[in-house]
Amino acid sequence: MRKVLLSTVCVFLAGGAVAQQSDEMVYPGAVTAESPNAEFDLDLDAGELVTLTTSSTDGFDTVLVLLGLDGKPIAENDDRAPGVLSSQIIYMPSAAGEYTAIVSGYGGAEGSFELSVAQGLDAGLSSDAQRLEEVVVSLDERQTSEQYEFDLAVDDILVATTYALTDSLDTVLNLSSGDGEILAQNDDSGDGSLNSRLVFQAVEAGRYSVEVSSFSGSDIGDLVFSLAVDPNAEVPFNFDTIERTELATHEGEISNDVTSHDFDVELEAGQTLFALGDTTDGDLDVVLRLMGPDGFPVAMNDDRGDGSLNSGFAFTAPTTDTYTLSVGRYRGGASTGDFRLSLSLVDASVVDVLAALLENAVTLSGPELVLETDDFRVHYTLEGVDASSTEYAQSVGDALQGLLDVQVAQGGWAEPLRDADGRYRAYVADADGSMGVTQPVQIVFDNPNTDNVRETAAARTLFIIDNDFLGMGKEAPVDSLMRATATHELNHVIQFGYDAEEALNWLYEATASWVETTTVGHHQDATDYVDDDYAAPELCWTTSVDGHDYAQWTLLESMANSYGDGFIVDIWENSVALDGFETLSATLAVVDSDIPATIQRWRAQNYALDYELAPLFDSTVRLHHTLGDEGRWTSKGGVEELGANYIALDLDGRYELALTSDVDMEMLAMGLVDGEIQVIELGQSGVIDTGGFESLGLMVFNRVLPEAPGVCSSSGYSIDVTSSSDAVAEASYQFDATHFTQPE
Repeated sequence: MRKVLLSTVCVFLAGGAVAQQSDEMVYPGAVTAESPNAEFDLDLDAGELVTLTTSSTDGFDTVLVLLGLDGKPIAENDDRAPGVLSSQIIYMPSAAGEYTAIVSGYGGAEGSFELSVAQGLDAGLSSDAQRLEEVVVSLDERQTSEQYEFDLAVDDILVATTYALTDSLDTVLNLSSGDGEILAQNDDSGDGSLNSRLVFQAVEAGRYSVEVSSFSGSDIGDLVFSLAVDPNAEVPFNFDTIERTELATHEGEISNDVTSHDFDVELEAGQTLFALGDTTDGDLDVVLRLMGPDGFPVAMNDDRGDGSLNSGFAFTAPTTDTYTLSVGRYRGGASTGDFRLSLSLVDASVVDVLAALLENAVTLSGPELVLETDDFRVHYTLEGVDASSTEYAQSVGDALQGLLDVQVAQGGWAEPLRDADGRYRAYVADADGSMGVTQPVQIVFDNPNTDNVRETAAARTLFIIDNDFLGMGKEAPVDSLMRATATHELNHVIQFGYDAEEALNWLYEATASWVETTTVGHHQDATDYVDDDYAAPELCWTTSVDGHDYAQWTLLESMANSYGDGFIVDIWENSVALDGFETLSATLAVVDSDIPATIQRWRAQNYALDYELAPLFDSTVRLHHTLGDEGRWTSKGGVEELGANYIALDLDGRYELALTSDVDMEMLAMGLVDGEIQVIELGQSGVIDTGGFESLGLMVFNRVLPEAPGVCSSSGYSIDVTSSSDAVAEASYQFDATHFTQPE
């Protein structure tokens, strides 16, 4: 797809080891078809922390497993951080003895790697770092926090890191000056875990302290705390260094009941407003939005670029008027907590300073080279982990140039926003485990390329296409993967030209994956994702489980089959003024349909495998159960909103099926006959006759719409099977069964 005291650790392995430093040993290894698992025997001591880390120079995607003294798995890791293909396990044995580390390849991938075994915590420090502390901290009812004092010189860069040894322990770090003023805070380190990481550069020499506690203030458990001075650590931008004249400070709370607060701001023409929104309590992901006198947004920010979830922006008022600043939360989540809003006046140059934090988001590993086409500027390098070649960069530019015409001129998509030089910015680089990445760099609000439409969240972007696609377990050649990724990421650029804040977040990846199937022919990579959804059809549509948004491009194909490819463009056009489920509901209303009916048809089409590209799918929808007898059967697992269970009917004759559930569920019988899958809507009860069908299956479908995208819960059900002589239900619609395969 495109998230302790040092001690001696003895490691035994057949073959030689390469010593890196006194507390680290590194071992080479390889995973091949003949040897899919590489094993390493480790002799570990009780109570002594050890860090196991894989690395690979060719992008090999590793999976690392640690077996305990009894030979059973005690820890496992695929990616040490979102988008990073290397694996890492940090573990403190409770008993001494021989443990085993096993390295394999994700999805059957093969490649060479190195396994490092190091004492203590891997805190991501450079070789020049000076460690001040590394201790195990125990939090309990009596000791809810621990404080450490130390001295810093001017320009010292402090790195404080926690690693929870107790599952679910959510740590928090607070840095204070000698007089108790809080200088920096961190809750989550940004690597997808609940651990914390704080980086701070001292502007004054003196005494400082770091407090380690839990997010709730009452969590119990053990953690490793590391404190170091590292001259090579990357320091987040310090917003406190901006000179300002304070206007006002506001405080408040964002909850599920009150999701935003508005404050009026009087500005004179030419004044530059500097707004900072900080979370002071809770897990709130603050978003700031400034509305102009006409009610349309003129400035906004989600994450301000200092490594936190806090927000900040600068805006120069073109006219003297009253503006409205809204404090809210990130639309993709339900975070809550207290906030502090600081409003100041600053020099107009601050606008460019803050914009550069997002504008210059990609730094290549070697000297940057630029290649231009009529509409694209491709940045690449010939050195380091991002290295490619001029020929490859040229092929990326050529592919993008042609695909722009296919999507915009031929596909009917609106032209997205360009950089100041009139081009779109692409990078050829190591995408950290993804095939490609697209990110907004500036919310422009209105896309001038759309007629008679005023967008409120259109964004200008940059995007990355991976430089080699190594280690991803992909069988397709590099050129094919590049073309699939180019059209996928280009569609994200187009999407941001409509709406960079669509609450129906599922729509972004599902659309880009669907576009692959309509633009690059056999180069598409979208069929690789279908398995994720087919393996768990009981999960709700818009589930937040990884991979399903990519896999559910088949829903867009199902709608395109019924209403034409232009219908998908219509959905995005509606996203400009609507949000969440309303975006799709309004589009479907035009064709006299709704979300539950559309999802029901799609779930049935998945069973029938009535897709042109179905021969490339690696699986069928997963069979949940087989009904072979009369009586009541109760499902051991439930079905989430707009999800489905598929059940085989091993019955002979005419039967009444009756469904019992606490929520709105229905049954559909799906029978194979004369090269078609006939779909019979039974509702909560109906009669079926197995005679005349080559095979007959049942789908239990949950018609309930989730409360919000990604907010899903499971509901159970029972089915009563009794023999019947009543009339059978008629088919409501049918699918072509050319590619149908009996589900397993």
